[in-house]
Amino acid sequence: MAQTIQMTNEQLQALIEAVRASAVSAAGNAVAAGESSTSKTKGSFSNCTHRFGGARSHDEVEEFITNIVTYKELESISDENALKGISLLFYGIASTWWQGVRKEAKTWNDAIGLIREHFSPTKPAYQVYMEFFEKKQEDSVAIDTFVVEKRALLAQLPEGRHNEETELDFLYGLLNIKYRKHIPRQSITTFRDLLEQGRIIEHNNQEDEAVSKGPLRGARRVDRCTYCNFRGHTFENCRKRRQAQNEENDD
Repeated sequence: MAQTIQMTNEQLQALIEAVRASAVSAAGNAVAAGESSTSKTKGSFSNCTHRFGGARSHDEVEEFITNIVTYKELESISDENALKGISLLFYGIASTWWQGVRKEAKTWNDAIGLIREHFSPTKPAYQVYMEFFEKKQEDSVAIDTFVVEKRALLAQLPEGRHNEETELDFLYGLLNIKYRKHIPRQSITTFRDLLEQGRIIEHNNQEDEAVSKGPLRGARRVDRCTYCNFRGHTFENCRKRRQAQNEENDD
């Protein structure tokens, strides 16, 4: 027969508090374990797919830096861990270079600065201008490509050097004549305006080319000989007919 246990109100309350404290402690341990597991999957560049081999190209360097900075933020990698793991992202000459300069990088920002300094040093303004005005837009280059490339060069100038209106003045004179014929300078105030109008012109030109390559209405038909049934000549000029006539006359 089961024995009945009698408890006072104070004992019952103490038991309830003990059970509640135990449950809270267990939940806290579970959360801590989950955070520990998450921290093991984050916090490093081990799964980062972005790599840099040492190309001395402003565009490639900036693309690499943008990618790894974004990855670092999304994966909640601390500056300390990022600095330790950045070597995982280098290969080729970049890996060799890092072995020689890594002691100079005391912080994450130092590492980023060293990458830019060695592989993409800041160009003097005069050199940027020379490259910008060096080439005009060729007929085969799409306006999107041309504008993107020129704006990338202007971005290498000191910040705040020119406003958008001045940059448009620079670029407008380099546009292919097929755009300048239909886009007055005063009709555009932003690069977006220029691109929208330029795309319309490209679309219209593509339609014109498609029509011109199609069959021409009213075009003269090629003559067909009624004697030999070949195209390119008439009955009167048919050599086979003349040869046959000559053979008959010889007989």
